[in-house]
Amino acid sequence: MRLRELPEWPLSPSALNPDRGDNVPKPDQVFLKSVEPRRSENRVVFTGDFKGDSHTYTYEARHGRLAQHIESVLHTHIGKSMMHLGDVEIDEDALVE
Repeated sequence: MRLRELPEWPLSPSALNPDRGDNVPKPDQVFLKSVEPRRSENRVVFTGDFKGDSHTYTYEARHGRLAQHIESVLHTHIGKSMMHLGDVEIDEDALVE
């Protein structure tokens, strides 16, 4: 299974408001900058870079095992575009709680 096949993927960066004039970057324009340590069992938080600006993304996984797997996979793709991340394979076993 690929990340793009997970519910709620692709993610939108938080705190952006197109109605206010914020530029919402496209997935091929944002590059994975960092992955935050998990503070919540099911939540994966990571940062993307778009033209020098940081954008935060949050993914709520179904359970902690999946969140841990996604977090470890993202660490291996620092510098890749968000579009590329959608193609990343995840372990089917991580989907089982």
